Amino acid sequence: MKKRHSPHCIGEECLYYEKEGAFMKKTWISAAAGTILAGAGIGYTYARYIEPAKLVTKSYTLTSERLPKAFHGLKIVQFSDLHLGYHYSIRKLRRLVRHIQAQQADVIVFTGDFADRPIRLKWKQEIVDCLTALQAPLGKFWIFGNHDYRDESDAIVAKYMKAGGFTPLHNTAALLKREQEHIVLAGIDDIIRSSPNLHAATKHSDEDSFTILLAHEPDLAENVKHLPVDVQLSGHSHGGQVRIPFYGEVIVPPYGRRYVDSYYEVGSRPLHVFVSRGVGTTRMPIRFACPPEISVISLQHGPKDVEIN
Repeated sequence: MKKRHSPHCIGEECLYYEKEGAFMKKTWISAAAGTILAGAGIGYTYARYIEPAKLVTKSYTLTSERLPKAFHGLKIVQFSDLHLGYHYSIRKLRRLVRHIQAQQADVIVFTGDFADRPIRLKWKQEIVDCLTALQAPLGKFWIFGNHDYRDESDAIVAKYMKAGGFTPLHNTAALLKREQEHIVLAGIDDIIRSSPNLHAATKHSDEDSFTILLAHEPDLAENVKHLPVDVQLSGHSHGGQVRIPFYGEVIVPPYGRRYVDSYYEVGSRPLHVFVSRGVGTTRMPIRFACPPEISVISLQHGPKDVEIN
């Protein structure tokens, strides 16, 4: 019986090339699969061990005619969402303290989530020593975050922060004074696990007062924008913690979905909202395209302007 050949085959060569094509196809698939797996492994290693340790400083300069001239040049350092415990060690905390101290802040503020599970955080004097080492001439202030109330363990967090020299601002405010002038630094309690009271926190604020509000959850800006508040400093969202290029954050928590990261102008006043990505992690101990940060906010007197570096 006579063999039939493809117009492009000569003798048995067609069979040979078909086999070679099949072999090459399998080789390509294997190589692609290997590349994907290797890439996934490298990506996980980076997100798990490298980026969470890449602490950066995000700097802002806010210029406002409402700021008293005596406070021109005021520098505030904000850190947030430590989540001490499972994945944030004392070694990392010491490094954070050195990083903050290098900024030579006038005011230091912590905007909540001290520990991931405070009730499981054993008392360690080293933590107090780290908090005490932070120094700012106009004071150190803090508020609770939602994790600070887990297992009704807010008293543990309060004990640490007060021992470290931080002043609580829970539905209350402090007056920062310079050369016979003042600004208001207010703070509210957590909205998810406690009872924030904006009116109590801002009772010392009016249209003539420059007011800064500490609020753990950034989306509270939708309520704050109706009050005589100039600046809101928040955390909570972790910036999404994992961000996909050309897509953005993958998961964000309640009350951290509208204002996720960096800077926003809200309302007609406007309210200047600064959202920190925080320094720790929660649930998943990974960060991708969203490194941990401290925020340095420098205030200047003059026509309204915002610079981000």
